[in-house]
Amino acid sequence: MTGSRKPADAMLLTNGGGALSLVLGADAARSIPDSPQSARLERLVTEAFEELSRPIFRYVRGFVRDTTVARDVTQEVFVRLCTELAAGRAIQDVRAWLFRVAHNLAIDEQRRLRTRQAHERAAELLLVSSDPSPSAEHDLLRRELHGWLRDALPLLSAQERRCLLLRAQGLRYREIADVLDIRIPTVVTFLTRAIQKLTKARR
Repeated sequence: MTGSRKPADAMLLTNGGGALSLVLGADAARSIPDSPQSARLERLVTEAFEELSRPIFRYVRGFVRDTTVARDVTQEVFVRLCTELAAGRAIQDVRAWLFRVAHNLAIDEQRRLRTRQAHERAAELLLVSSDPSPSAEHDLLRRELHGWLRDALPLLSAQERRCLLLRAQGLRYREIADVLDIRIPTVVTFLTRAIQKLTKARR
């Protein structure tokens, strides 16, 4: 998962012999209240994991098409179950609750992946357009891209254009934010808008 969420020592999924397994870390164990109910809660989480981790993993992988990301999302689903139960909140239908959480997290990851891929593609196009390679193929592509960018860049706001050009030079979001003295979420917003406008203009 991009910027994978992995709460410290919370709940780990391991892939031993191709099978997912559950390990409660010290922090996760402490999050379950030390009471007569603690063993029951831990048993509930373990049973839910044994029954549903593989179906959830397969469901998420169908969204994100990435085994590592799917495993991270599955881990996060059961971390949230542990947290929810430890907080004393009742879950009427554990199966439905787990799949709902998995669905929402998978959609978030899918959007994040698409945004990153769009940004990378735009950066690639911009870099190719300025590539000094003398090959005929690159020269033709460069001319095409220069014409397209010349027509499309005016569609962008000043900040959208600055963010896109900085990104094309390989700067990270935090670096772009520092250069332009804006917040990282604002950088992401400007880049997303720029990509959407350029994609529309490219059609």
